[in-house]
Amino acid sequence: MSTTYKISFRTTLKNSRSFQRLHDCLKQLNVKHWAYDFQDFILTLTSDLSDFRRIQAALKSSGYVCQFVKLESLADSH
Repeated sequence: MSTTYKISFRTTLKNSRSFQRLHDCLKQLNVKHWAYDFQDFILTLTSDLSDFRRIQAALKSSGYVCQFVKLESLADSH
C-alpha cells in the first residue's frame, strides 16, 4: 500500500479562471483531494507522489508561481 503525503505550496490565484486552471492541472496529476486557503494563499493537497518537485513543476508550467512550504507523510506511525 502506498503512502499518502500532505503537500503545501504558497501560490496566488487571481480569479475564477485561474482557480479552474488549477483544478484542471491537479486533475491531470491525479490529485483527488486539495484545498486552497484564500486568506493565507496556501494550496494544500494529498498525493501518493512523494516528489513534490513534479507537482511544483506542473503547476509552474500552468503559469503558477509556487513556493514549496511543507511535505508530511500521512502514514500511520505505529
